[in-house]
Amino acid sequence: MKHLFVLSLIMVFILSSFAAYAGVQCAAISNKPPVPATKVAKGGDEDLAVPNDYDKIVPEDDRDGIVYLALIGGDSPAPNKCGLIPSNPAAEWTGWGGPLNCDNCTIGEGATSRNEIVIGGTYFPRGMGVHGTAKYTYDLTGGPAPYARFEGYVGMSDEKDPAGCGHGGTSGFTFKLDGKEAFKSKTLSGSVDGQNVPPLKVEFDIPANTKKLEIEVTDGGDGIGCDHSAFGDAKLLTAIAAVEPADKLPSAWGKIKVSY
Repeated sequence: MKHLFVLSLIMVFILSSFAAYAGVQCAAISNKPPVPATKVAKGGDEDLAVPNDYDKIVPEDDRDGIVYLALIGGDSPAPNKCGLIPSNPAAEWTGWGGPLNCDNCTIGEGATSRNEIVIGGTYFPRGMGVHGTAKYTYDLTGGPAPYARFEGYVGMSDEKDPAGCGHGGTSGFTFKLDGKEAFKSKTLSGSVDGQNVPPLKVEFDIPANTKKLEIEVTDGGDGIGCDHSAFGDAKLLTAIAAVEPADKLPSAWGKIKVSY
């Protein structure tokens, strides 16, 4: 009887912990972009002139303690299985291209033309895409455990490879923790001298008791034309994931995996 009671307490703890992480179910929307990315033929290379083709991939991180940033299907301040969504007004989430209608999508040219996330020939199954300027505030107070680290990639979506857009747009990305700058990129473009610009890795620690993460996307100083900015594999790590050795991942964190 005593063993049954202890087992019941353990089950209650497990279920309550899961409920705290899961929050509500993901919104009843499609999270599959209508336009899939194209994997290049084996032995081939990504072609700058071909929008949204890729020869590398950063796989989804399915370790315990990972919370992905999202815009649509997630929840706040407690994330659900789709991730954590911003707490600031949705009107600030993208300068043009609404309505946003799926996660893990580029901004496209409207609701029916979203692409999967590809930055500089690298495919990201998890990510966010916007156009031009954007601001996000993520409430960090409701996680399954305190967040200890942010990791991700930023750059310009390959859906705006040179055809009609020259260098594929430009943007800058700034990350702040409780108003203090944690990371600021240089101005990034889609291509330079006829070569794709690879995704830029972003990583920084999150001090204890941090309440908010703010992200600002700028137009690179030359207007928003062609500025289809993207985030790849943007995620928050709790202490469980932050201390787990990277070699436990299918592909070690920080190494972009060749897809063959």
